[in-house]
Parts: sequence; structure tokens; C-alpha cells
Amino acid sequence: MSRDTTPIASPSAAANRTVVAVAWPTGRPIYAYTVDELAEGVDLYTRWLKAATPTVGGTDAR
Repeated sequence: MSRDTTPIASPSAAANRTVVAVAWPTGRPIYAYTVDELAEGVDLYTRWLKAATPTVGGTDAR
């Protein structure tokens, strides 16, 4: 059994973010992505694209 050790964001961190929607039926707030989250990649496709980018000057340079 593995345990998730990801730290939970503090309530004060969420208080500074803008709510853009509310999840139904739970009423959980949905927050806009931060600049850091967008730069990191917010879904599997953008993360795959970032990981698949060849290094500059590599043998497979485009």
C-alpha cells in the first residue's frame, strides 16, 4: 500500500485564487490555473509535449 505524501494547500493559499466555477453536486470551488501551473503543463497532453521536445543540438534536432 502506498500513501500519497503530496502536501495539501493551506486554506490561505486558496483564499487568494479566483473561483471560476463550482463543481456539481459537491459545490467544490474550481480555481483558475496559476501561471506556474500553465507553464508546467496542466494536462497529460501538454506534459507529454514538453517531455517529447528534443534538446537543442541533439541528433534529432528539428
